[in-house]
Amino acid sequence: MKNETNALPPFDREEADAPARSEIQEYLTARQQRRWIFPRAALVGLCAGITALLFRAALTGADALRNQLITWAHGLPALGWLFPMLLASLGAAISVGITRRYAPEASGSGIPHLEAVLHRFRTLDWKRLLPVKFLGGVVAIGSGLALGREGPTVQMGGAVADAVSRAMKVTERERLTLTSAGAGAGLAAAFNAPLSGLIFVLEEVRRDFQPIVFGAAFVAAVVADIVARVGSGQFPIFAVCLFRRFLRWWAWRPISPPSCARR
Repeated sequence: MKNETNALPPFDREEADAPARSEIQEYLTARQQRRWIFPRAALVGLCAGITALLFRAALTGADALRNQLITWAHGLPALGWLFPMLLASLGAAISVGITRRYAPEASGSGIPHLEAVLHRFRTLDWKRLLPVKFLGGVVAIGSGLALGREGPTVQMGGAVADAVSRAMKVTERERLTLTSAGAGAGLAAAFNAPLSGLIFVLEEVRRDFQPIVFGAAFVAAVVADIVARVGSGQFPIFAVCLFRRFLRWWAWRPISPPSCARR
């Protein structure tokens, strides 16, 4: 009776092998994700770059129309100042109206909303967000409001990535990874700076330094930057004057007057 009480429990082979099988399955799943995440991230970068180019082209056309209106208004000394103000007011009213009615999450730059989506606090409906953000941004910025196109491009990049991931029916975790990569791709295409898009994803949007997130963000940012440079050229966003040449010219050196060049 005493021997039966102190006897060891029977050895269960399946229970002993369960942790090893779980680790092997986790390794195979991560390997499968790495195999498919980079081509999908490249597709996200391509779509985000094209969206950024279209947004930039639309803003360029809107700026040209506004400049034509201002030039025409200069011919009316008495009431010419009124037309640019009416254009800005009308653009603000239209952009605010369509945003509040169809996609309130498209208000502002959109980056805080995208961060809330990646932390699972908010949802992202790209079918409503993408057209409202594009049209509202073109109307608001094109009418003369003091706004930038970088924030809207980031949010639209995330929306494009969400559309691509849902079309491919990926997992929830992979969808969030692609969404963050799309946000970085939008920033890279807006500034022609792929490394800035990568750092933006790692430190600001996702705050996740896992290899899958790092690789997906890097691939998407590089592809989006290539698309932006092919479509708009190798020029930077900001032009910086050559102050060194200015100082030499100011010291009466035998050099031509300073010029503002792109660097």
